Amino acid sequence: CEIEYLDIYSELERVESDLLSASLGGRYCGTVSPHVRISLHRVLVLVFHSRARDNERKFGFRGKYSFIPDTIYQPGTPLNDDDGCSFLIDASKRKKGAIYSPTYPGTYPKNFHCSYLLSGRTGQRIRLFFRDFDIFFGGEHCPYDSLTVFDGPTTISPIIKKVCGLQQRMELYSVGPELLIHFNTTNPAKGDPRGYVIEYEFSTRFVDVTQLLHGQKGVTHMRGTECDVRVESNRETSHYIYSPKYPELYPKNTTCSYILDGLQGDQNLEKVILTFEEFAVLSDDHSVAVTNSPSIDDITCPVAWVGVAISDSTMRATLSSTDESNFDATLCERIPSTSPLMGPYVSAGPRMVVQFGTTDKLITDGLRPHGFKAKVDFKTDFGVAGESLGTSNECLFRFRNPMGFFNSPRYPANYPLDTNCTYFIEGRVGQQILIHFEQFALFGEKEEDRCNDWLEIYDVFQDGDEEQLVLQERYCSDTFPGPTVSAFGAHSMRVVFSSDSSGTGNETTEPRGEGAYRCGRRIRASERTPTGYVMSPNYPIKYNKDVHCDWEIIARDGHKILLTMEKMEVEGEMSARTASCQKAVIRVSGAPRPEYCGTDRSVFTPIVTRNNSVRISFLTSPDKVNGLKGFNMSWTEVREVKDMNECSSLSEYMCTYTKLCISSMLRCNGDANCGYQDDTDESARRESSTDKTIVIAGVFCGGIFLFICSFFCYLFKSKLERKKKRQRNRGSRYRQRQPFRSQKPVGKSIGDS
Repeated sequence: CEIEYLDIYSELERVESDLLSASLGGRYCGTVSPHVRISLHRVLVLVFHSRARDNERKFGFRGKYSFIPDTIYQPGTPLNDDDGCSFLIDASKRKKGAIYSPTYPGTYPKNFHCSYLLSGRTGQRIRLFFRDFDIFFGGEHCPYDSLTVFDGPTTISPIIKKVCGLQQRMELYSVGPELLIHFNTTNPAKGDPRGYVIEYEFSTRFVDVTQLLHGQKGVTHMRGTECDVRVESNRETSHYIYSPKYPELYPKNTTCSYILDGLQGDQNLEKVILTFEEFAVLSDDHSVAVTNSPSIDDITCPVAWVGVAISDSTMRATLSSTDESNFDATLCERIPSTSPLMGPYVSAGPRMVVQFGTTDKLITDGLRPHGFKAKVDFKTDFGVAGESLGTSNECLFRFRNPMGFFNSPRYPANYPLDTNCTYFIEGRVGQQILIHFEQFALFGEKEEDRCNDWLEIYDVFQDGDEEQLVLQERYCSDTFPGPTVSAFGAHSMRVVFSSDSSGTGNETTEPRGEGAYRCGRRIRASERTPTGYVMSPNYPIKYNKDVHCDWEIIARDGHKILLTMEKMEVEGEMSARTASCQKAVIRVSGAPRPEYCGTDRSVFTPIVTRNNSVRISFLTSPDKVNGLKGFNMSWTEVREVKDMNECSSLSEYMCTYTKLCISSMLRCNGDANCGYQDDTDESARRESSTDKTIVIAGVFCGGIFLFICSFFCYLFKSKLERKKKRQRNRGSRYRQRQPFRSQKPVGKSIGDS
């Protein structure tokens, strides 16, 4: 706007005011006309500037003006203020009215301040309804233009809300009979915001907040609402919520929301349990007490209702709408205390929302009480799907279904510190239990021989009312457990999880039942069968998923079993201290390590069992596996002795280094049956093999020597014969030439004659 423009001065108090020092209301040019402008006082000045040289252009402007009374901009008694925009609105003079921003609906002034003090009588509350609201939005916290509502007569009173931008049909309520509104503007670059129209009402019909709270700790009124209540847990606490005016008849045209919040944090997670103790919210002219509990989906409540929102989607919809269809459960009428409609209702997370609503019609049956009374219990939520066996803060769960899941507390979030959980997995007699871990991530420090958080798996053997727990294994952060199965004769398992105060992680497991490929058998060693092999299914062909094989090897009394890994190709990784056998695992009862996998069979050193039996299990994940060749393990019946005299019979052989007594049938059978780093049972075979090798080598070397000698003799003989032949040839030539050389001339020469 440099050549032609229109300046509007709408904040002048007198016509004689100096325009150079006056506040400019706005400068306009182009083809977009200004919005409606209303003067702040009795004067409005328009100044048109033009420096154009072409006077033949058809440009200009045209507008309308009118004089309007200023009474709508004075909602109450003016107070002493430099800007002349401070008012006292007294309920004794007017119970209802409207507050207009200065110059509404025109653009409000810059760098301006207005205040409105609303003062009612004792017992009254004040309702504000924002019929129109358009204030420059400069950011989330309204750093430029803003309207602030205080719940009291001064600026040190609690703030109900500070607003800016565009607002539609917003309602605010004071707690008491007094309320203060401040409107402040600045001078940022902005458009033409029009301000606000706020309707107010003083009344005693609004819900008495103090009666609604009943003085309970943790139950608070949500400031700015008529009767919304927040109930906050103080860790495992119980509270009550009531309908307005309970046990008297509730008011009409009232909507109250109850937000029930359990604890949620790194160390705490709670669920909400809602149980109605009294319920009489009548919604039908012919209503009677509900005797046959209908389905929640069949209940309709057109006049008055109580809605329960449990899921996240219904809670969001409930807090933004009063439509009863947004609830997970809608209740009305007089419901007996024995009806299942009275609850309990359990939240899906740490929050639940309850809404009470009435229309402009009230129904009564002449009985008392009216409304509802409900108990709110906050209980620790471990996030475990099993049957809870302990109190609310005890992590004890039982699982009896043929298949299911169990997990660490609060999975997939990190489990809390200093937590102990026990999982009872119970099958039927004759069944076994298979557990497969889908994820396992426990906290652990790098210090050796320290297990911060751990998980233990027990086999449970029952004899009448008595039970015996046998530990399978304890797992820490450095091990990912492979699939595991309960022992023979144990149809129950016990899983114990413990975390300390150092750090957290998460883990989940999936119990599996029937449906797996089963294999394995019971093997009994004997004098005729002192050794054998245990192999994965179809070895050396790839194994499949969901395989469950169990072998039990039983030796004769006084004997033990030696196990040696011949071949091992099982997916997973093992090191000297850690193991990750998530997809497939070999388990040997009593072995130094709980599970074996990988392709390095050296991690499986030969094992001698503690007694005369051993159980070997091979399990693969019920989910996808890559499938390798599997394993081949040999077993040998042995007897530990200290003296050779204890192993001196002809049917026995004494291993030199391990001092194991084995069957003499096993000598020189091609397998090392003496144990770790002792192959003396195969030494005789090696000595015999060595003698044969020496004889063969001697014969071979002798043959080569004779061949070489014969070859050289042949060469020498051939050379000698060639030499003799040359000598004969040389003598023959000499005898033929000698007569020719000694021959004398027959005739004379020419000179002699």
